[in-house]
Order: sequence, then structure tokens, then C-alpha cells
Amino acid sequence: MRLWAFGYDMDNMKARCWYDATLPLYSLADCDRDTRLQLQAEIGRWLDAATLAGGYLRGAVKDAWFSSDARGEFSHVDASFRGATEPAFYRQLQALIDTTRDGHEHADLPSREAWHRVLASTALRLFERAFVGAGPIERQNPRRIAQAHKQLLGGLYGVKLKQALGLPTDSPAKRTARKRAGATITPQEPA
Repeated sequence: MRLWAFGYDMDNMKARCWYDATLPLYSLADCDRDTRLQLQAEIGRWLDAATLAGGYLRGAVKDAWFSSDARGEFSHVDASFRGATEPAFYRQLQALIDTTRDGHEHADLPSREAWHRVLASTALRLFERAFVGAGPIERQNPRRIAQAHKQLLGGLYGVKLKQALGLPTDSPAKRTARKRAGATITPQEPA
């Protein structure tokens, strides 16, 4: 079964946009209350992290395109990010539910790391190919783009997003050692 939600986005009695979405419905009646609460908490982590990563992408796109004081509507960036991550979210959700229904203990850390890779690679791909990198080169500001890209990487691989997912974070000593060693972060494409 699927749920279809739809409606207009209104602004001062003017229709701005029509939105619709379909969502799968999962029956968890065969799971006990504690299991459902654990599933709900885990999914909440994934959604919180996706919201945070989408915000990092929106901010980086805005900073790459405009000066910091620019105002405007960037909901299309959020919608593109949600649309690009949605299939992976539902695949991972189905795997989580199947594992839970089979009575197996679900390994939280690998699924959170996989979701983190999806969020980071999708945000970077959209930034580099769909939004910022897709514009005419003569209208771009390379310095601003580089700073926005660096800001996006910092957010996607930073402590705040990892904490939202419940992933381990590096201690300050490990970060310092990594910087001294010249290690770099290399994003991975989702499988």
C-alpha cells in the first residue's frame, strides 16, 4: 500500500507551487512496541541527518552563487536533495524492517555509515554537477565556489552530522594527527 499526499504551497492567498508525493506504508503490527520504538528512533536519526545535510547543501549553493547577504527561494535545492536520496532511503528502510521482522539484531553502525555516505555523495554530486558546476563558467566566481565547496565538505564530514547519525567522531588529538599527516577526505559514491 502507498499513501498519496498532495496540495498547493500557498503564499498570501496565491498558489506558489503544487506538491505531491507518494509514500510506502509498512505494516509493523507483528513487531512489539519496543521494536517499533527502536525503529522509529533509528529512522528519526536518518531523517534528522538528511535535513541537516540538505541544509548544508542549500547553504553551499547559495554561497557559491551569491554573496552572503543575498535573499531568495532555494526550496528547489531541498526538493532535489530529497528526491535524489529518497530511493536509497526506502531501500535501506526496507532492509532495516526485513532484518527486524526476521528477528535478527540490526547493526546500527553500518546502516548509519551507509546512510552518511549516501547523504554526502548525493549532496556533493548535486553541488558539483546539477547546481553550481552546471552554470556557465563566465558567470561563476571560482573563489566563492571553492569556499562554498570547502564549507559543504566541512559540514558533510563534520561532527554535527556524525552526531546526528550517532556515528563516532574523531577526538581533537586524532584530527590534529590527521592534519599533520596530510590526510584528505574522499567522498564515495553510493552503491
